[in-house]
Amino acid sequence: MNLKLPRLVLIGVSLAALLLTACQKKAEEPKAAVVELVKETERSGSFLAVNRQLELGGSLYGYVNVDGDVHKLTGRLQGLLEQLGKTQPNMAAFAKQDYPALAATLGLTDIKALGVSSVADGTGFFRNRMFLYTGGERHGLLAGLGGKPGPFTHVNLAPADVGFYSEAEMDLAVVYRAIKEVVAKVGGESAGNEMETTLKKAGEAATLSVLDLIYGLKGRSALVLRIDAVKTLQIPVPPGVTIPAFSVLTCIDGIAPVVEASLAKSTALRRTDEGALHVYTPVQPLPLEGIQPVVVADGTTLYFATSRAFFDECRAQKSGLWQSAEFQRALTHVGSEGNGLTYVSPDFFAQLRRIETLNPNLPPEAKSTLGFVLGQLPSPGQPMVAVRTNLPDGVLVRSYLNRSLKQDVAMISVYNPVTVGLLAAMAIPAFQKVRMASQEKAVLNNLRQLTAAADQFYLEKGVRTATYGDLVGADRYIKQLQPVAGENYQQLRFVEGQPLRVRLASGQMIQYPLGGPRAPVGR
Repeated sequence: MNLKLPRLVLIGVSLAALLLTACQKKAEEPKAAVVELVKETERSGSFLAVNRQLELGGSLYGYVNVDGDVHKLTGRLQGLLEQLGKTQPNMAAFAKQDYPALAATLGLTDIKALGVSSVADGTGFFRNRMFLYTGGERHGLLAGLGGKPGPFTHVNLAPADVGFYSEAEMDLAVVYRAIKEVVAKVGGESAGNEMETTLKKAGEAATLSVLDLIYGLKGRSALVLRIDAVKTLQIPVPPGVTIPAFSVLTCIDGIAPVVEASLAKSTALRRTDEGALHVYTPVQPLPLEGIQPVVVADGTTLYFATSRAFFDECRAQKSGLWQSAEFQRALTHVGSEGNGLTYVSPDFFAQLRRIETLNPNLPPEAKSTLGFVLGQLPSPGQPMVAVRTNLPDGVLVRSYLNRSLKQDVAMISVYNPVTVGLLAAMAIPAFQKVRMASQEKAVLNNLRQLTAAADQFYLEKGVRTATYGDLVGADRYIKQLQPVAGENYQQLRFVEGQPLRVRLASGQMIQYPLGGPRAPVGR
């Protein structure tokens, strides 16, 4: 028994030590991050709604409440124009506009808050988000971004090896109506009607109704671009430029019936029908190898392709971009549904850089400019992708790029309305001083011309006084005299030996000669 006691004590001590160690480790575990918010009565009303769409804790997080700011900014703009209108008669018409109402019509006042975030994922890429919070229904230009989000309807047209793909939903009719309403508010109802009449007449020679085209653009459009890694294309313009060969397909919903009325009457195109497809091809081939465009109407959808072969490939392919593992991996960062999608492969930029090596004999200036432009292209190691989604309370843009949104935020911080306003506040007084000095010189020059004309009149007529009508007119000494600052020369009293004085609209008095009375003209 006595021999076993120390062993039991040892075991007990060991267990106690293990328990203490475990408790210590548990106590040392970091607590979950907690971000303290200001109390609810002080909190911005849209903060939580914006924050739900962002990622907190990355390389960038920003939130700004702009509710009412557009209204205030446009109100200040109107006040500034009213002040300028007092000294610049040509600005008076602009000061009469109700700029806050115009901003509301365009939908700019719908934006209540803006949020941005960027998170580096360790691969050199960033998950970026930007959210425009509207709080509800969108109007004007924002309503033109389309309706509810959904699957991307045209991505099945893109072959797996495309360098660039873009799809976007738009409602051009909503945008047009907002612009027409603004025109009517600025220029009156007749101005809005005149704009619509002009659009109706536009394209009459080609039997293409621009207005019908605008109202037809309600749906999705897509662009597919593939750049050939081997073949090249010679552009027949001096001094001759070589670029990588490319293939393009565009697809636009809703406009085929409008455009086809014009296509059918074109003598430069030949139409053939293939089932439901109406195919239009040029009667004369283009002088570009590999570029033989085709326009195809399929119901209400219009297609344009650089060649019939590429059109057929896009329409027939079964395992294209949508099925590629690389594309699907990119979508995991931004979502697989929305109202707009842009996808750019790394090879796209690599092929564009070939332009420099394909044109070694360009003039030095053109070569330097081309090298600078191509040098600005990114070199991503994986595809870049962005998706726009219309949400019930705003518009969310998610992107997966090789750079953060910090550069864009820095640019906005410099070119924001406050900064621009401060610069304007400093620049306007300086501008006014320069303008006033220029006006004074112009007025003095006018007075100098009048003085010389009066002197000539005194000599010829043998008198000591004259009127404005004696000096200025089609058959007088001065054909025409243009006021520059609201001054009225017709009220001047011309007396030999006396200086001329005229009052500007600002109240300033200008005199010529500057030294006061002058000697009479000798006779």
